[in-house]
Amino acid sequence: MSPAQLGDAAGASKPASSSSSSATKAKPPAKPQPTVVQRIVEEAHSLLGIHEVPPGSNQGPDVRRIQSATGAYGAPWCVSTVQYIVRAVTGKTIADDTANVYYLASYAGSHGWVKPRPVNAGPVCYHVGAGHAGTVVQVLDQWRFYAVEGNEADAVRLMLRDSRSIPCTFMQPPYLD
Repeated sequence: MSPAQLGDAAGASKPASSSSSSATKAKPPAKPQPTVVQRIVEEAHSLLGIHEVPPGSNQGPDVRRIQSATGAYGAPWCVSTVQYIVRAVTGKTIADDTANVYYLASYAGSHGWVKPRPVNAGPVCYHVGAGHAGTVVQVLDQWRFYAVEGNEADAVRLMLRDSRSIPCTFMQPPYLD
């Protein structure tokens, strides 16, 4: 027997022609959905470079879009950036839609969200002056972390921080559980 006849005799099937309508293609395996943490970190990074127009004004089209999360138009917008990121991923804001750093930290404390170390994708409040806030996007160790911060020198910037040199409130809201 020839090799072709052997294949036919063994029951081997010939490939279906590409014009066959009954041929089905195997679906690739579904990609796992990103976690809430991954989505928050991605959303935070997507805001990098947004800046005030004009500088020093707490204004500008992109800044107003961020401030829409809290309604605090024209005000310092670091917490509005945190809220904007949370709303983009979870569909809602936290801490009564606040744009106030110290209210956010107090709310976190009264709701059991405060943690002793940085939490990836968690809000962080800095207790300096009128306060400042950001979203932790990478934890390096128990003290050092990177955060995406709105209203940092009039823009959204990625900042390396160390909690040994700046008092911080780290948070793990329920959406991160």
